[in-house]
Amino acid sequence: MTLPVTLCFALGTAVEILSLKWISDHISILNTVNLIMLTFLIGVVVGRSWGKNFLEKMQWHLKSRTVPEEEVLNGAVMAVASILLITPGVVTDTIGFLILLPIFRGVFRDLARSFVKKKIANSEPHFFFPN
Repeated sequence: MTLPVTLCFALGTAVEILSLKWISDHISILNTVNLIMLTFLIGVVVGRSWGKNFLEKMQWHLKSRTVPEEEVLNGAVMAVASILLITPGVVTDTIGFLILLPIFRGVFRDLARSFVKKKIANSEPHFFFPN
């Protein structure tokens, strides 16, 4: 399990660095840093609004082996969007902004629902890693 996770992080980091370099070549380094700070602030605002409570509710639903209702799924997806926006990078920010748009949020909510159902079917009471 640790090797695929390590490879995923290494590949993701390389893609983010190359995309940030490409963006900075086109709009300058200063503007790129300003965009990173802007998305960070948006992520903080979204995280303060949706944040930790909904992720804890998702964890409770996993432990109780129940599929969460729409409000909890929506809040958890928005919390993930805030985490993605706080993380500097073009790909993570793009996915985070897509989640913020109500048109695409349903797709990510359905992905979260299927993810939770799979975890419940496998009797896994945690998201990614056990405590």
